Amino acid sequence: MRIVTRVISSLTALATATAVAACSSETQLPSDPEGGTSASAVAMVDSALGSGGVSRIEIQLFPGELVAREVQVDADDAEEKIVSGVTAIDPARGTLTLELGGLTVAYGADTRFRTESESHEARATWEAQVQAEIAAGGRPLVESRRNPAGVPQSPDDPAFTATDLRLENETDEPKIEIYVDGDNLVSGDGSQVVLRVLGLSITVNGRTRLGPDDNGGGGQSSGTSVEFEMGVTAVDAAAGTLTLSNGTVVRVTAGTAISAEGDLLTLESTAAAVAQGRPVRAEGRGAVESPGSPTVIVASSLKIEVDD
Repeated sequence: MRIVTRVISSLTALATATAVAACSSETQLPSDPEGGTSASAVAMVDSALGSGGVSRIEIQLFPGELVAREVQVDADDAEEKIVSGVTAIDPARGTLTLELGGLTVAYGADTRFRTESESHEARATWEAQVQAEIAAGGRPLVESRRNPAGVPQSPDDPAFTATDLRLENETDEPKIEIYVDGDNLVSGDGSQVVLRVLGLSITVNGRTRLGPDDNGGGGQSSGTSVEFEMGVTAVDAAAGTLTLSNGTVVRVTAGTAISAEGDLLTLESTAAAVAQGRPVRAEGRGAVESPGSPTVIVASSLKIEVDD
């Protein structure tokens, strides 16, 4: 879960995917006495999504509600995602039914299946594990990913076919990461706005934080704790660094916990995979060591995967 606790001073980035000016941490959007988002904040969202541009946004939702906990710009990851607990699986049809709005995710022969311990799980084994957790009364958390189409999907179209299904061994808030444009802005009345994605009407109101997703700490101050998840473009094993696709440098030290659940366990193997042109992705947590250009993060935890 990625929580950004800063106030947006401009939401132009929602339409342009460029940098967004923000205030200091631990501050939320100004709200009126009734708890609704201020008219100026709603106007910024309305103006941004109504400008005709295309943006990739991350919408974190309150569990059990179609109310956004946070809306962020997340332009550095091309894939679209849904994170949600699963209430049902139909192996014959190749579908998952999600807690998040009752959405249905389809999967098939081209889908990659992952668990916490296996990055290339057999489909039947993966399905059996999900079925067992549901039968035991659980709601297994699954991250569904797909490659985006050339244009944003129609707001009323709920279709989502996963190219990658990841069974997570943790809890997280439901989340949608998707490309949007002005068609996804349904209404606004001065106290809230409604975004329509995948056939769901999601409310943005006084409970919602609005902020950019730096995906690597850009604009953060030194010492700030951040999360990152992004493609890797370069590795310097001797220096102990990874360079992410947005230019951020992740420094790996003796104190960095490299997850054994990843596909690659050393910087040397990661460097070899990058040199081979394989799609390497790094995700983890750390502290901003240098907020300059490039931003440098000292990783406390790191998981490295290959998305092929």
